[in-house]
Amino acid sequence: MDIYRARWVIPVETPPIEHGFLVVDGGRISAVGAADRITSAEFNSAVIHDLGEVLLLPGFVNAHAHFELTCYRDQLSPGPLWSWLEQLIALRRGADASQRERSAVHSAAAESLAAGVTTVGDISRTGFAATILKDSPLRKVCFIELISGASQPPHDAASLKAVFDEATADAETDRLLIGISPHAPYTVTREDLSRTVTLAQATRAPLTMHLLETREEAKWLATGGGKLADFLKRYVLPNATAQFDRDIAGILEKTGILACRPLLAHVNYATDEQLDRLARSEASVVWCPRAHRFFGHANHRWREMLAWKINVCIGTDSAASTPSLSILDELRHVYQQTPDARRADLILEMGTIRGAIGLGLDQIIGSLHPGKRADFVTVPLEANGPTEPVPNLLNAQTSVTKVWIDGAPVA
Repeated sequence: MDIYRARWVIPVETPPIEHGFLVVDGGRISAVGAADRITSAEFNSAVIHDLGEVLLLPGFVNAHAHFELTCYRDQLSPGPLWSWLEQLIALRRGADASQRERSAVHSAAAESLAAGVTTVGDISRTGFAATILKDSPLRKVCFIELISGASQPPHDAASLKAVFDEATADAETDRLLIGISPHAPYTVTREDLSRTVTLAQATRAPLTMHLLETREEAKWLATGGGKLADFLKRYVLPNATAQFDRDIAGILEKTGILACRPLLAHVNYATDEQLDRLARSEASVVWCPRAHRFFGHANHRWREMLAWKINVCIGTDSAASTPSLSILDELRHVYQQTPDARRADLILEMGTIRGAIGLGLDQIIGSLHPGKRADFVTVPLEANGPTEPVPNLLNAQTSVTKVWIDGAPVA
């Protein structure tokens, strides 16, 4: 048994505790409270670690990342997604791209841990990242991405199942879950969407999907035309000639996507009616604030989504479109745009417990609660910062100093 004392312990789901402590036993949290309780006889055999003037809080959850794209950092200029995507496709067709992307997964995992990210939802185009991340101390959901008609598998529901089955058989650690990611409504056929749902439901696999990321996608879903229609024709993707119901919320309901408690990435251009439909499901939305700025999107509706009772969490997207893989940096960016101390606790939730909910892991991580896994980090207090602990965290420039997963130090 180990006891960690800190100036502030921030459980997230309950109020911060000044001069608090956290008890770890067998990799799990067994108690959280005020330091004067340490005198209790039940803690006599514990080793006490006095961490000093720090904030102790749950590890951060990056609910949406593309680790394999880290090798393209600083190689693509800010601007609209479509020009960025075409440049990325060209880079990924390079002769050495596969080896570079494999190395990128390793470096992204190390960068994430150093930034206090203890859990990640990572999307891999062909699923190879799961094998690479298997030995990383990170807790991870490795999503395998399906694009119908792609040049390499998974390119349909059958090849997705084959890759998924192989990855699942190789997932020998309890810190690794294999998930499924039909890329987006415009890159996955209606039939593949339905069969993907069948696979997710049969295996209870987490499911994530990009949705309404751009104005062009919203226009294509509404009319079938525009720049996105030209993009689909240029890359000879099946949906270039598909005819289907343009009601995206209806598509998600009819194919069963919304019944899978999906984690929907971005949702930058949703209408009120679409948000109302999402609110009546158990879908979560993951927003990537700095990538959102990189691509020049309109203001995100995260506040309205929360008011609609939609679970909103935070991701980084890829290092090819954001300065770092740090969720703390993302939260601080959001707080700078919303410098309201009353919102500080909510913003922290989006990088911890709400991310855990989005990944289906909220029963085991995301907050400091007895019975959960002991995934936590420390950040020094900003001496001249706000006196309240969460505003102090979000207003500071201090970095994560220590990281524990399952009660063991990992960074």
